[in-house]
Amino acid sequence: MHRFFVSPETLRSDRVTLTGPQARQIATVLRLRAGDEIALVADGAEAVVALDSVRPTSVTAVVRERGFTPAEPTLALTLALPVLRGDHDEEVVEAVTQLGASRIVPFTSARSVARSLSEAKRARWERIAREAAETARRGRVPSIEPARAWTDLFATLPAPVFVAWESERRVPLRDALPQTARALSVVIGPEGGIADDEIALARERGAVIVSLGARNLRSETAAIATVALVMDRLS
Repeated sequence: MHRFFVSPETLRSDRVTLTGPQARQIATVLRLRAGDEIALVADGAEAVVALDSVRPTSVTAVVRERGFTPAEPTLALTLALPVLRGDHDEEVVEAVTQLGASRIVPFTSARSVARSLSEAKRARWERIAREAAETARRGRVPSIEPARAWTDLFATLPAPVFVAWESERRVPLRDALPQTARALSVVIGPEGGIADDEIALARERGAVIVSLGARNLRSETAAIATVALVMDRLS
């Protein structure tokens, strides 16, 4: 069954209307017809609706069933993701959304190669996250925050915060994770790594510095592996 994220207000009535890109997708791309059923999802709740009228500009439907999305993780995981060169970070956004990340905070730091996140690129991240959440049958789309500098990053991250650093060897991430946490944040470094003074600042802000193992990982690999590990342990 095709799934579409909508605003919570859309599901407050037993009769719903979809317009814009969603209507065009239903009518012209998927070629659905009156009587076909789709799922509408909003903030963890979902409704199965039967299409009533299908046009490229407007689709109306009637709610048949209501419930909650069982695939949505119980852990609220925030990923601080460095802005990377090219489209590598877009692959990460897709993967970590499917794995269950709740919030993605892009950032730049001293050794970042990419120095900013354009509004166009951020919009692509939002589109990728929405499509990936639909594919994974999630109940929410991860929020994509504005990019921040390293010095401002930690004020926006829910505690506890774990920073994966290639020079840390004593504290594996898997051993540092609190088993009862319902929310936490993980920070992955950029292509050039995290500088010593940046690690010092992270410690001052209360972050725990952790290791992902003996091998040196690319930023995109580290981000996906970290989210997979955390969700496997805690969600």
